[in-house]
Amino acid sequence: MSIPPLIFQTWKSTTDIPANFAYWSRTFREQNPGYEHRLWDDADNRRFIADHYAWFLPTYDAYPAEIYRADAVRYFFLYHFGGIYADMDTECLRPLDGVLGHGDVVLGRMGANPDFAQSLPNAVMLSRPRQPFWLLVMSLLQDPATLARRRPEFATGPALLRQAHQLWEVRGADPSVAARIAAVQARLPAHQQADTGPGRVVTVPGNVFFPLDWNDRIHQQFFRKPLLRDQRVLDRKSVLSFFPKSLTVSYWAHSWETPAAER
Repeated sequence: MSIPPLIFQTWKSTTDIPANFAYWSRTFREQNPGYEHRLWDDADNRRFIADHYAWFLPTYDAYPAEIYRADAVRYFFLYHFGGIYADMDTECLRPLDGVLGHGDVVLGRMGANPDFAQSLPNAVMLSRPRQPFWLLVMSLLQDPATLARRRPEFATGPALLRQAHQLWEVRGADPSVAARIAAVQARLPAHQQADTGPGRVVTVPGNVFFPLDWNDRIHQQFFRKPLLRDQRVLDRKSVLSFFPKSLTVSYWAHSWETPAAER
């Protein structure tokens, strides 16, 4: 069984989406016409957690801003349904069919420095349903050390995802990883138990999902900042020529940091 052709995105309101974000979201439907596309708002996200993972609801509700919840819900969605998660500031350049069989969980690198704390973004992620890797992420979400982190990148976002991946890579030599997964598994009813397969977590190079590196000054100056400042999109011919080997490109709007577009 490969990753299901299901695309999940979320925004604070499904009826009030900025034009550039709406355009980028539409490219996922255009490039993948046979896929199911679900766009949820903040209320949909909370309802999903309350209905299926009520044990996590106190943590979810206690987050200080919506961005933390938007981060967290994507991990639960991928565990529950599988499919593809994509941020709304991400453009789909080419069909995603070819990457669906790459692994049980597929993550993307950003940049050339794997030691950078946010080098494994959670802006595009793919998964088969009920993969135990996401139980490890859920465990970290509730770890007191994680909850003490003030910035969402570290509490719920890419730095947390990278931490989970590092732990997953050493799970055979570190019994605490299996204990973390088992503790979350014990909270789940029988129909939500994790798959017992190999759980292959694959990371693809940065050019596949994240050819723009927001930690790169040149990318910032010539691509990201002008596009976001002017709220414009690149024409299709240009964007395909700029990123000839990429399936997606994220423009890193970080909309939760701007008061005018606060989540």
